[in-house]
Amino acid sequence: MVGQLRRQSVEENAMELFITGGTGYIGQAVARKAISRGHHVTALVRNDTSVAASALADLGVKLHRGDLHRPQSFAAIAGAAHGVMHMASTNDASAAAADKAAVDAMLAHLHPGASFVYTSGTWVYGNTEGAAATEATALNPTPLVAWRPAVEQHVQTLAARRSIAAVILRPAMVHGHGGGVFGMLAGMVRQTGSVRVVGDGRNHWPAVHVDDLATGYLSAVERAASGDDRVTGQIFNVVAEDAVAVAEIGEAIRASIGADRVEFWPLDDARKSLGPFADALALDQSASGQHARRVLGWEPCGPGLVADLSSQKHFQQSTGA
Repeated sequence: MVGQLRRQSVEENAMELFITGGTGYIGQAVARKAISRGHHVTALVRNDTSVAASALADLGVKLHRGDLHRPQSFAAIAGAAHGVMHMASTNDASAAAADKAAVDAMLAHLHPGASFVYTSGTWVYGNTEGAAATEATALNPTPLVAWRPAVEQHVQTLAARRSIAAVILRPAMVHGHGGGVFGMLAGMVRQTGSVRVVGDGRNHWPAVHVDDLATGYLSAVERAASGDDRVTGQIFNVVAEDAVAVAEIGEAIRASIGADRVEFWPLDDARKSLGPFADALALDQSASGQHARRVLGWEPCGPGLVADLSSQKHFQQSTGA
């Protein structure tokens, strides 16, 4: 009887959710979390026969084939959902224009009362000079994401005009399961023999485990859809650890994968290979996630960044081990 009541409760609270970026690192974690909570999920995919898309289908996610560059290929499907979580980016020179066009199209199709979660990030704060950035901190975005604050504001304005419950999430550096930037850093060892850290290693990064971040997305979309006035129109830093020393991060990766050394990569040299991404990696940041804890009831429980990176199995996939 207890099990039956729990199943009935899950079914009554189930939402129709649409996600972009579902085959990406963060999107896959969000899809898993959403399905585990009993929601019905449709994911935008470019290729519905890819390994990542097949993994989503195995979870019970419905695949919708479309292209972020062509909002008309998915806007109507998104508009039929109770909630949308937008996590995709083209990650190219068109990223700003494509993101705004996708936002415009989805918000134009969503019905009043629906929820919309937009993905930004703590890089919009730039260097924080040792103080922990809160959602009220003035923005000084690194060049790679200089366009994001304007899209954040556009989302809030357009959503309010259409009575859609929008939430802006600013995740910290995301780790877990060998992916994200940390998987990239580990993968570079195959070319250089060392873990390359942009700058002198004295900078810091805020961090969050990808599974905890997924919980944050679901808390945001669910609470916004429920009409919680404390959530609608708000911005939340999704941060588990305020500041982790980059030198410690580099050493944890080195020890985990058995690299020869940690190499400190001068920013000017790194720019030649990485462009503005190098400036993002050189940021010295601290950020607070207390607002998300208080308002969303978000409680991160995953491993800390250094402990996670120190696990041998963390990088097996990234390094091909």
